[in-house]
Amino acid sequence: MKNKNRLYNISEISTYILPLLRCALSRESVNLPKGVDWQMVKSVASLQGVSAVVLDGVANAALVSSLPMAVKMQWIGEVANQESMYEHSFRIACELSELWGQQEIEAVVLKGRSISQHYPKPEHRYSCDLDVYIAGDNWQKACDILEAKGVKLVREVYKEVEFTYDGLYVECHRFITPYRGNDTLKCFEHYLKELLSSMPIEYFEGTRLICPPLLFTVMLSIEHALGDLLHGKLSLKHVVDWVVLRGQNFDRGIVEEKCKELGFDRFLRLIDALADVVEGKRDVDSLSIEHKEVFDSFFVLHPESTCVSSADKSWFARRVGLFFEIIHNRTLFKRYGYCSMEKFLVNTVWAHFFDTKFKEV
Repeated sequence: MKNKNRLYNISEISTYILPLLRCALSRESVNLPKGVDWQMVKSVASLQGVSAVVLDGVANAALVSSLPMAVKMQWIGEVANQESMYEHSFRIACELSELWGQQEIEAVVLKGRSISQHYPKPEHRYSCDLDVYIAGDNWQKACDILEAKGVKLVREVYKEVEFTYDGLYVECHRFITPYRGNDTLKCFEHYLKELLSSMPIEYFEGTRLICPPLLFTVMLSIEHALGDLLHGKLSLKHVVDWVVLRGQNFDRGIVEEKCKELGFDRFLRLIDALADVVEGKRDVDSLSIEHKEVFDSFFVLHPESTCVSSADKSWFARRVGLFFEIIHNRTLFKRYGYCSMEKFLVNTVWAHFFDTKFKEV
Protein backbone atom coordinates (compact mmCIF):
# COMPACT_ATOMS: atom_id res chain seq x y z
CA MET A 1 0.00 0.00 0.00
CA LYS A 2 2.97 2.26 -0.54
CA ASN A 3 2.55 5.34 -2.66
CA LYS A 4 4.05 8.72 -3.31
CA ASN A 5 1.08 10.69 -2.08
CA ARG A 6 1.32 13.07 0.83
CA LEU A 7 1.10 11.38 4.23
CA TYR A 8 -0.25 13.42 7.10
CA ASN A 9 0.85 12.81 10.68
CA ILE A 10 -1.30 9.73 11.20
CA SER A 11 -1.42 9.72 14.99
CA GLU A 12 -2.30 13.43 14.97
CA ILE A 13 -5.16 13.13 12.50
CA SER A 14 -6.58 9.99 14.08
CA THR A 15 -6.38 11.73 17.47
CA TYR A 16 -8.77 14.34 16.07
CA ILE A 17 -11.05 12.42 13.73
CA LEU A 18 -11.69 9.22 15.69
CA PRO A 19 -12.99 10.93 18.86
CA LEU A 20 -15.24 13.14 16.74
CA LEU A 21 -16.66 10.08 14.98
CA ARG A 22 -17.35 8.48 18.35
CA CYS A 23 -19.02 11.63 19.56
CA ALA A 24 -21.22 11.70 16.45
CA LEU A 25 -22.20 8.03 16.63
CA SER A 26 -22.59 7.57 20.38
CA ARG A 27 -22.18 11.06 21.89
CA GLU A 28 -19.03 9.95 23.67
CA SER A 29 -17.29 12.92 25.27
CA VAL A 30 -14.40 14.47 23.36
CA ASN A 31 -11.07 15.68 24.68
CA LEU A 32 -9.02 16.96 21.74
CA PRO A 33 -5.39 18.09 21.95
CA LYS A 34 -4.76 21.80 21.52
CA GLY A 35 -3.84 23.32 18.20
CA VAL A 36 -6.25 21.39 15.97
CA ASP A 37 -5.64 22.01 12.27
CA TRP A 38 -9.33 22.11 11.36
CA GLN A 39 -8.70 22.58 7.65
CA MET A 40 -6.67 19.38 7.62
CA VAL A 41 -9.29 17.53 9.64
CA LYS A 42 -12.03 18.66 7.25
CA SER A 43 -9.96 17.73 4.19
CA VAL A 44 -9.20 14.20 5.38
CA ALA A 45 -12.78 13.66 6.59
CA SER A 46 -14.09 14.77 3.18
CA LEU A 47 -11.73 12.49 1.27
CA GLN A 48 -12.79 9.58 3.46
CA GLY A 49 -16.50 10.21 2.95
CA VAL A 50 -17.24 11.04 6.60
CA SER A 51 -17.22 14.84 6.52
CA ALA A 52 -20.83 15.28 7.69
CA VAL A 53 -20.47 12.69 10.46
CA VAL A 54 -17.28 14.32 11.76
CA LEU A 55 -19.01 17.71 11.75
CA ASP A 56 -21.80 16.13 13.80
CA GLY A 57 -19.12 15.20 16.31
CA VAL A 58 -17.86 18.78 16.31
CA ALA A 59 -21.40 20.03 16.96
CA ASN A 60 -22.16 17.43 19.65
CA ALA A 61 -18.94 18.37 21.44
CA ALA A 62 -19.81 22.08 21.25
CA LEU A 63 -16.63 22.79 19.32
CA VAL A 64 -18.17 24.65 16.39
CA SER A 65 -17.10 28.00 17.82
CA SER A 66 -13.46 26.88 17.74
CA LEU A 67 -13.53 26.48 13.95
CA PRO A 68 -11.98 29.27 11.89
CA MET A 69 -14.82 31.15 10.19
CA ALA A 70 -13.72 30.23 6.64
CA VAL A 71 -13.47 26.53 7.49
CA LYS A 72 -16.77 26.62 9.39
CA MET A 73 -18.73 28.21 6.56
CA GLN A 74 -17.24 25.94 3.90
CA TRP A 75 -17.81 22.82 5.99
CA ILE A 76 -21.40 23.69 6.88
CA GLY A 77 -22.07 24.52 3.24
CA GLU A 78 -20.70 21.18 2.05
CA VAL A 79 -22.83 19.29 4.58
CA ALA A 80 -25.92 21.26 3.59
CA ASN A 81 -25.25 20.32 -0.03
CA GLN A 82 -24.90 16.68 0.99
CA GLU A 83 -28.25 16.83 2.79
CA SER A 84 -29.80 18.29 -0.35
CA MET A 85 -28.29 15.48 -2.44
CA TYR A 86 -29.70 12.91 -0.02
CA GLU A 87 -33.22 14.26 -0.40
CA HIS A 88 -32.85 14.65 -4.15
CA SER A 89 -31.66 11.05 -4.48
CA PHE A 90 -34.64 9.72 -2.57
CA ARG A 91 -37.06 11.87 -4.54
CA ILE A 92 -35.68 10.43 -7.78
CA ALA A 93 -35.86 6.91 -6.36
CA CYS A 94 -39.51 7.46 -5.53
CA GLU A 95 -40.23 8.90 -8.98
CA LEU A 96 -38.64 5.89 -10.66
CA SER A 97 -40.50 3.54 -8.35
CA GLU A 98 -43.81 5.18 -9.23
CA LEU A 99 -42.96 5.02 -12.94
CA TRP A 100 -42.13 1.32 -12.77
CA GLY A 101 -44.95 0.63 -10.32
CA GLN A 102 -47.49 1.44 -13.02
CA GLN A 103 -46.44 -1.89 -14.54
CA GLU A 104 -46.23 -3.66 -11.15
CA ILE A 105 -42.44 -3.54 -11.17
CA GLU A 106 -40.75 -3.18 -7.79
CA ALA A 107 -37.18 -2.08 -7.09
CA VAL A 108 -34.93 -3.02 -4.19
CA VAL A 109 -32.70 -0.25 -2.82
CA LEU A 110 -29.09 -1.47 -2.64
CA LYS A 111 -26.73 0.11 -0.07
CA GLY A 112 -27.51 3.84 0.09
CA ARG A 113 -30.65 4.43 2.13
CA SER A 114 -30.69 0.77 3.22
CA ILE A 115 -27.55 1.55 5.22
CA SER A 116 -28.08 5.23 6.02
CA GLN A 117 -31.42 4.56 7.76
CA HIS A 118 -29.41 3.12 10.65
CA TYR A 119 -27.23 6.24 11.09
CA PRO A 120 -28.04 8.77 13.84
CA LYS A 121 -28.58 11.25 11.00
CA PRO A 122 -29.32 9.26 7.82
CA GLU A 123 -28.76 12.26 5.55
CA HIS A 124 -25.17 12.50 6.80
CA ARG A 125 -24.05 9.20 5.26
CA TYR A 126 -22.38 10.30 2.04
CA SER A 127 -23.63 8.93 -1.29
CA CYS A 128 -23.55 10.51 -4.73
CA ASP A 129 -25.57 7.97 -6.73
CA LEU A 130 -28.49 5.54 -6.56
CA ASP A 131 -28.37 1.74 -6.88
CA VAL A 132 -31.49 -0.35 -7.31
CA TYR A 133 -32.09 -4.00 -8.20
CA ILE A 134 -35.00 -5.33 -10.25
CA ALA A 135 -35.43 -9.09 -10.48
CA GLY A 136 -36.05 -11.35 -13.47
CA ASP A 137 -37.86 -10.26 -16.62
CA ASN A 138 -39.02 -7.07 -14.93
CA TRP A 139 -35.54 -5.62 -15.34
CA GLN A 140 -35.90 -5.46 -19.14
CA LYS A 141 -39.42 -4.09 -18.79
CA ALA A 142 -38.07 -1.38 -16.50
CA CYS A 143 -35.43 -0.51 -19.10
CA ASP A 144 -38.07 -0.34 -21.85
CA ILE A 145 -40.14 2.05 -19.74
CA LEU A 146 -37.16 4.34 -19.24
CA GLU A 147 -36.27 4.36 -22.95
CA ALA A 148 -39.88 5.06 -23.88
CA LYS A 149 -39.64 8.10 -21.62
CA GLY A 150 -36.51 9.25 -23.49
CA VAL A 151 -33.94 8.24 -20.89
CA LYS A 152 -30.61 7.29 -22.45
CA LEU A 153 -29.37 3.99 -21.04
CA VAL A 154 -25.72 2.98 -21.00
CA ARG A 155 -25.38 -0.80 -21.33
CA GLU A 156 -21.61 -1.17 -20.99
CA VAL A 157 -21.72 -3.41 -17.91
CA TYR A 158 -23.65 -6.66 -18.15
CA LYS A 159 -25.01 -6.61 -14.59
CA GLU A 160 -26.73 -3.22 -14.88
CA VAL A 161 -27.74 -0.26 -16.97
CA GLU A 162 -26.50 3.19 -16.05
CA PHE A 163 -28.28 6.46 -16.68
CA THR A 164 -28.68 9.98 -15.38
CA TYR A 165 -32.15 11.02 -14.24
CA ASP A 166 -32.77 14.62 -13.29
CA GLY A 167 -29.07 15.08 -12.61
CA LEU A 168 -28.65 11.91 -10.52
CA TYR A 169 -26.44 9.02 -11.61
CA VAL A 170 -28.37 5.75 -11.31
CA GLU A 171 -27.41 2.09 -11.63
CA CYS A 172 -30.32 -0.27 -12.25
CA HIS A 173 -29.07 -3.80 -11.55
CA ARG A 174 -30.28 -6.97 -13.23
CA PHE A 175 -27.77 -8.86 -11.06
CA ILE A 176 -26.77 -7.82 -7.56
CA THR A 177 -23.09 -8.69 -7.95
CA PRO A 178 -20.67 -9.04 -10.91
CA TYR A 179 -20.69 -12.82 -10.63
CA ARG A 180 -19.88 -13.79 -14.22
CA GLY A 181 -16.84 -16.11 -14.20
CA ASN A 182 -16.68 -15.97 -10.39
CA ASP A 183 -17.89 -19.06 -8.56
CA THR A 184 -17.73 -17.35 -5.16
CA LEU A 185 -19.91 -14.46 -6.26
CA LYS A 186 -22.30 -16.86 -8.00
CA CYS A 187 -22.86 -18.57 -4.64
CA PHE A 188 -23.16 -15.18 -2.96
CA GLU A 189 -25.64 -13.91 -5.56
CA HIS A 190 -27.79 -16.99 -5.01
CA TYR A 191 -27.62 -16.48 -1.25
CA LEU A 192 -28.68 -12.81 -1.49
CA LYS A 193 -31.61 -13.68 -3.73
CA GLU A 194 -32.69 -16.37 -1.29
CA LEU A 195 -32.70 -13.79 1.48
CA LEU A 196 -34.88 -11.50 -0.61
CA SER A 197 -37.36 -14.23 -1.50
CA SER A 198 -37.53 -15.95 1.88
CA MET A 199 -38.28 -12.93 4.08
CA PRO A 200 -41.38 -10.71 4.22
CA ILE A 201 -41.26 -7.73 1.86
CA GLU A 202 -40.83 -4.40 3.60
CA TYR A 203 -41.04 -0.98 2.00
CA PHE A 204 -39.54 2.35 2.90
CA GLU A 205 -42.29 4.27 4.62
CA GLY A 206 -44.72 5.90 2.21
CA THR A 207 -43.07 4.41 -0.88
CA ARG A 208 -43.10 1.38 -3.16
CA LEU A 209 -39.33 0.98 -2.76
CA ILE A 210 -38.32 -2.33 -1.21
CA CYS A 211 -36.12 -2.10 1.87
CA PRO A 212 -34.06 -5.32 1.86
CA PRO A 213 -33.74 -7.48 4.98
CA LEU A 214 -31.06 -6.34 7.43
CA LEU A 215 -29.03 -9.53 6.93
CA PHE A 216 -29.02 -8.86 3.17
CA THR A 217 -27.70 -5.32 3.73
CA VAL A 218 -25.08 -6.55 6.21
CA MET A 219 -23.73 -9.23 3.89
CA LEU A 220 -23.79 -7.03 0.79
CA SER A 221 -21.96 -4.32 2.73
CA ILE A 222 -19.21 -6.79 3.65
CA GLU A 223 -18.80 -8.03 0.07
CA HIS A 224 -18.89 -4.51 -1.36
CA ALA A 225 -16.31 -3.21 1.13
CA LEU A 226 -14.07 -6.19 0.39
CA GLY A 227 -14.31 -5.47 -3.32
CA ASP A 228 -13.40 -1.84 -2.73
CA LEU A 229 -10.42 -2.89 -0.57
CA LEU A 230 -9.11 -5.16 -3.33
CA HIS A 231 -9.33 -2.23 -5.73
CA GLY A 232 -7.58 0.13 -3.32
CA LYS A 233 -10.74 2.07 -2.46
CA LEU A 234 -11.54 1.12 1.12
CA SER A 235 -12.24 4.23 3.20
CA LEU A 236 -13.29 5.31 6.67
CA LYS A 237 -16.85 5.48 5.34
CA HIS A 238 -16.84 1.70 4.91
CA VAL A 239 -15.64 1.29 8.48
CA VAL A 240 -18.24 3.70 9.87
CA ASP A 241 -20.90 1.82 7.88
CA TRP A 242 -19.76 -1.35 9.61
CA VAL A 243 -19.75 0.31 13.04
CA VAL A 244 -23.37 1.30 12.44
CA LEU A 245 -24.49 -1.99 10.87
CA ARG A 246 -22.87 -4.35 13.35
CA GLY A 247 -24.66 -2.49 16.11
CA GLN A 248 -28.03 -3.59 14.68
CA ASN A 249 -29.99 -6.66 15.72
CA PHE A 250 -28.95 -9.62 13.56
CA ASP A 251 -27.49 -13.07 14.14
CA ARG A 252 -23.73 -12.54 14.18
CA GLY A 253 -23.16 -16.30 14.05
CA ILE A 254 -24.88 -16.54 10.66
CA VAL A 255 -22.69 -13.75 9.28
CA GLU A 256 -19.47 -15.36 10.53
CA GLU A 257 -20.48 -18.77 9.19
CA LYS A 258 -21.39 -17.40 5.76
CA CYS A 259 -18.22 -15.29 5.56
CA LYS A 260 -16.09 -18.36 6.34
CA GLU A 261 -17.94 -20.38 3.70
CA LEU A 262 -17.39 -17.70 1.05
CA GLY A 263 -13.84 -16.80 2.03
CA PHE A 264 -14.76 -13.37 3.37
CA ASP A 265 -13.68 -14.25 6.92
CA ARG A 266 -10.22 -12.66 6.79
CA PHE A 267 -11.77 -9.42 5.62
CA LEU A 268 -14.41 -9.65 8.34
CA ARG A 269 -11.62 -9.81 10.94
CA LEU A 270 -10.01 -6.75 9.35
CA ILE A 271 -13.16 -4.61 9.22
CA ASP A 272 -14.04 -5.67 12.78
CA ALA A 273 -10.59 -4.61 14.00
CA LEU A 274 -10.86 -1.24 12.25
CA ALA A 275 -14.37 -0.74 13.63
CA ASP A 276 -13.04 -1.50 17.12
CA VAL A 277 -10.50 1.30 16.68
CA VAL A 278 -13.17 3.74 15.50
CA GLU A 279 -15.36 2.84 18.47
CA GLY A 280 -12.45 3.18 20.90
CA LYS A 281 -12.55 -0.48 21.92
CA ARG A 282 -8.87 -0.89 21.05
CA ASP A 283 -5.86 1.29 20.31
CA VAL A 284 -4.44 1.73 16.84
CA ASP A 285 -1.09 0.38 18.06
CA SER A 286 -2.74 -2.92 18.99
CA LEU A 287 -3.55 -3.65 15.35
CA SER A 288 -1.50 -6.24 13.49
CA ILE A 289 1.01 -4.88 10.98
CA GLU A 290 -1.26 -5.85 8.08
CA HIS A 291 -4.36 -4.27 9.62
CA LYS A 292 -2.47 -1.13 10.57
CA GLU A 293 -1.32 -0.68 6.97
CA VAL A 294 -4.96 -0.52 5.93
CA PHE A 295 -5.74 1.91 8.73
CA ASP A 296 -2.78 4.11 7.78
CA SER A 297 -4.00 4.27 4.18
CA PHE A 298 -7.02 6.28 5.32
CA PHE A 299 -4.75 9.20 6.11
CA VAL A 300 -2.96 9.49 2.79
CA LEU A 301 -3.99 12.54 0.81
CA HIS A 302 -4.40 11.49 -2.81
CA PRO A 303 -4.09 14.51 -5.13
CA GLU A 304 -6.49 12.84 -7.55
CA SER A 305 -9.05 12.03 -4.87
CA THR A 306 -12.15 13.69 -6.20
CA CYS A 307 -15.56 12.09 -6.53
CA VAL A 308 -15.71 11.23 -10.21
CA SER A 309 -18.85 9.47 -11.31
CA SER A 310 -18.47 6.27 -13.29
CA ALA A 311 -20.60 7.96 -15.91
CA ASP A 312 -17.78 10.44 -16.49
CA LYS A 313 -15.37 7.72 -17.63
CA SER A 314 -15.48 5.59 -20.77
CA TRP A 315 -15.93 1.83 -20.53
CA PHE A 316 -12.37 1.29 -21.78
CA ALA A 317 -10.90 3.76 -19.29
CA ARG A 318 -12.75 2.08 -16.43
CA ARG A 319 -11.60 -1.39 -17.48
CA VAL A 320 -7.96 -0.35 -17.89
CA GLY A 321 -8.05 1.43 -14.55
CA LEU A 322 -9.61 -1.62 -12.91
CA PHE A 323 -6.92 -3.90 -14.34
CA PHE A 324 -4.07 -1.80 -12.97
CA GLU A 325 -5.80 -1.33 -9.60
CA ILE A 326 -5.96 -5.11 -9.24
CA ILE A 327 -2.30 -5.54 -10.19
CA HIS A 328 -1.26 -2.79 -7.78
CA ASN A 329 -3.15 -4.41 -4.91
CA ARG A 330 -1.93 -7.99 -5.31
CA THR A 331 -0.81 -8.01 -1.66
CA LEU A 332 -4.35 -7.21 -0.54
CA PHE A 333 -5.68 -10.12 -2.60
CA LYS A 334 -3.20 -12.40 -0.85
CA ARG A 335 -4.15 -11.18 2.62
CA TYR A 336 -7.90 -10.71 2.32
CA GLY A 337 -9.16 -12.03 -0.99
CA TYR A 338 -11.24 -15.17 -1.47
CA CYS A 339 -8.97 -16.11 -4.39
CA SER A 340 -5.58 -15.09 -5.74
CA MET A 341 -5.14 -11.96 -7.82
CA GLU A 342 -3.97 -14.10 -10.78
CA LYS A 343 -7.04 -16.35 -10.64
CA PHE A 344 -9.33 -13.34 -10.33
CA LEU A 345 -7.85 -11.70 -13.43
CA VAL A 346 -7.84 -14.90 -15.51
CA ASN A 347 -11.47 -15.64 -14.62
CA THR A 348 -12.49 -12.06 -15.36
CA VAL A 349 -10.83 -12.04 -18.78
CA TRP A 350 -12.15 -15.51 -19.64
CA ALA A 351 -15.68 -14.56 -18.65
CA HIS A 352 -15.53 -11.35 -20.69
CA PHE A 353 -14.72 -13.17 -23.91
CA PHE A 354 -16.30 -16.61 -23.47
CA ASP A 355 -18.89 -16.63 -20.68
CA THR A 356 -21.28 -14.30 -22.46
CA LYS A 357 -24.58 -16.06 -21.72
CA PHE A 358 -26.23 -14.96 -18.50
CA LYS A 359 -28.26 -17.32 -16.39
CA GLU A 360 -30.13 -16.43 -13.26
CA VAL A 361 -28.55 -18.08 -10.22
